[in-house]
Amino acid sequence: MEICISTKRILLSLCVLAFLLQSCNTAIKTNADELELVSLPDGSIALLNSDSSISFDEGFEERAITQTGEVFYIVEKGAVPFTVTTEYGMVEVLGTEFNVKATVEALEVEVERGLVQLKTSQVAKDIKRGQKAFVRDLKKGVELGKAEFKHQHWTKRLSKDLRALKRELKKGGKQLQKESRKIGKDLKKELKKIK
Repeated sequence: MEICISTKRILLSLCVLAFLLQSCNTAIKTNADELELVSLPDGSIALLNSDSSISFDEGFEERAITQTGEVFYIVEKGAVPFTVTTEYGMVEVLGTEFNVKATVEALEVEVERGLVQLKTSQVAKDIKRGQKAFVRDLKKGVELGKAEFKHQHWTKRLSKDLRALKRELKKGGKQLQKESRKIGKDLKKELKKIK
């Protein structure tokens, strides 16, 4: 009977631990028609293109992200390297701006500012500002080329959407302020009548 109770306690403990570990992970996914700006716990920013996802530890102490799809990163400098893991390999940096596009067919990394290192199971390659790295076949390694910065098309669209939202919020804020002043005046009038 004691073995059965101990086994139940162990299983219960493992279930609780699994739940806690799962709930400590943050996952964000975009649909086909949406973009998303994610402010990461270390102050870095991830701009997710459509049909993309990232997941990371809620505390973000290790500054490690798992990614699918296309994400542009603006990384805050830090003592701990910032890593992005994809199916084909891992990108590691300390502080920079770069785009990672991870699909079933390939991995592309473009560096807009700074220096990143792309690591696969076969090789590690430094990628400088203005360069693009491709991994299509792990056996062939990493191919380098000139960056095309195609990500700027969708990141500019996101930036435009954010500016429009800011204008709408500002307009709504002014309207709210106007209405609250009117309510305040009406309330003062009513209070004077009561006195």
